[in-house]
Amino acid sequence: MSDGSSNFGFLDRCDPRVAHLARQAEHYVHSDPDSCLFKLRLMIELMAKRLASMALPNLVAADLSSMLGALERDGALPRPQADGMHAIRRDGNAAVHGNPTPSPTAMRRLRDAHRLSGWYVRNVVRGAKVQPRDFVPPSAPAGTSSEETEVHDRIEELEDRIELQRRRTRESLLLFRDDEHPEGVQKRYRIELKALEMVAVAAGEPLVDADFVALVMAMDLEAIYEHPSFGLDTRDARRRAEKQLADVKDVLDSCEHDYLKERAELVKEMQLLKRRQLRGEV
Repeated sequence: MSDGSSNFGFLDRCDPRVAHLARQAEHYVHSDPDSCLFKLRLMIELMAKRLASMALPNLVAADLSSMLGALERDGALPRPQADGMHAIRRDGNAAVHGNPTPSPTAMRRLRDAHRLSGWYVRNVVRGAKVQPRDFVPPSAPAGTSSEETEVHDRIEELEDRIELQRRRTRESLLLFRDDEHPEGVQKRYRIELKALEMVAVAAGEPLVDADFVALVMAMDLEAIYEHPSFGLDTRDARRRAEKQLADVKDVLDSCEHDYLKERAELVKEMQLLKRRQLRGEV
């Protein structure tokens, strides 16, 4: 895809540095997916710094995860945009640390970046009337074999599973209790969302797996453990709460590790196919 047909041309007048990184990511999405993720991570870091300079100037020097969390809690970064930025941050970090990126994963994050870019322009340039055109995936190299297509499909299935798991927590928050009035539901949601946010921040991720929602929603863990039915003193209550938070983080880390391992195996399979093609075996 040439510069003239880039999905990100609308960024040029708003933020040339972000536009440049977006074009580079677009260029590498098929040929070098790891580099695509490097560029996208740099791109959202520049976006976050500019947003922070407008809303929370004291956080401009913070690490990206902390900056995104603070912007979201401040209301400067809506949850859908925060989720997209965290997805790019997570996969970008994985690529930086040597975990191979398949091109379907890079394409998903490129699509996320395009969606984020339209929101970004409208929010950093007050009054900007930007309507980015629909995202057009850069064309894949010619001559893709049926075997490669099959591996790509399996990678897409893996990415679907990853995204589904990360959505389960949010969707679980939408459950209503039959005996509640709307006012009670609203009050409970405020309490539960605050509790869930506190646990997620402590665990180092914006989302907590749904298997642990029952453990953390609508709770101040220390206060519950100090309740007479548990009978723990403050120190023991804090220790118990910290242990549960550590368990949440361990499971999150384990899930991400398993996904990265499965991705790496699929990338290796794709690389072997390409080598066989070069040798004329396919």
